[in-house]
Amino acid sequence: MKSTKSMMTKRERMMAALNFERPDRVPIIQGWLIDDVHYQALAGASAEEFWADREGVAIRAYQALDVDALQMICLPSAPGEFRGGLDKERYESYQERYRSAEDVLAYAQSLPDPAEAARAFDADAWADEFEQKVHLMRSRIGDIVWLPTLWDIIHPTFEWYPVFGYENYLLFLTLYPEAADRFFAIHAATGRLKSEKAAALYAKLDMVPLTLVGTDTCGSNGPIMPVTFLRECYFPHVAHALEPVHEAGIRTVWHSDGDIRPIVDEVLKCGVGGFQGFQVEYGVDIADLAAHRTLSGDPLTIFSGMSVTTNLPHGTVDDVRREMERVIDVFSKECALFICPSSNVLPDCPLENVIEAHRHVIAYSREKYASG
Repeated sequence: MKSTKSMMTKRERMMAALNFERPDRVPIIQGWLIDDVHYQALAGASAEEFWADREGVAIRAYQALDVDALQMICLPSAPGEFRGGLDKERYESYQERYRSAEDVLAYAQSLPDPAEAARAFDADAWADEFEQKVHLMRSRIGDIVWLPTLWDIIHPTFEWYPVFGYENYLLFLTLYPEAADRFFAIHAATGRLKSEKAAALYAKLDMVPLTLVGTDTCGSNGPIMPVTFLRECYFPHVAHALEPVHEAGIRTVWHSDGDIRPIVDEVLKCGVGGFQGFQVEYGVDIADLAAHRTLSGDPLTIFSGMSVTTNLPHGTVDDVRREMERVIDVFSKECALFICPSSNVLPDCPLENVIEAHRHVIAYSREKYASG
């Protein structure tokens, strides 16, 4: 890994890591905090200030943590709320419309074919909204890099459980694979149009060519559908939708909850450049993962470090430090490494652990990189 100058700007640091050069320290990507109390404490704001300007206070909190990029800004809608308003009743509202796999099938068959769906989609309006959001966020976050996520946007969503219910949806995929293949093809058709527009906007707006994609396909025991199904009926549509951003040189990183080991190679065949997350408690070996290569033979791009299921909520400050060091030691040898939470940082994560994770990443990686 080639050395670069010290005391970089946040954008320079992001680009150095992305180009497999050695930045002055590991870049940190955030946007995943979702606790109003955390935000208030980090920003030095009162509850009144937070609820008067949630996003503004959140930005101040991320500035205090000295993060390099924001992918999004997750915000609670009420004190102590962290589920995005998706309560049990709302989650189970699918029962009003979908009571069987056949109900899901009927819905899927009612959709226009992929070509018709693409013709009906207003890609220009989508691009205008995307561009306006980039300008707005850049105006608000100062020297922090705005790095919007494109997951479930430019490729087919896999997680349709809140809409159809787990049993109905998984039975639909199992019993009617041809209809499922068409269902994903329809969403890939409009996703590819978004992908084409995103590729053009990244160039026009001089954005850091990096984004988070992906959709949860795995649980603690691996993929929730057989790998053969995903290979034949799902991932081809992901590859089709991602192709424009891949060809434009925009690095895509796949969000990866659960035990992703059985599908790592399948995801990489889609042109994806790396992975985010990792639940080591399910057997994921980060050293083994670091040895994989992309479709074009490049090292992986990794978003990792802050586990919201193990060390951040349940570990001591020393545990957090050791985990940050382990991730940096393993991935920084050959991958493009960015420190990022594995998922939302919930109220069960002690504030001192959150602060120390950021502080230690900066201090440890700066010293490590300076010493070569």
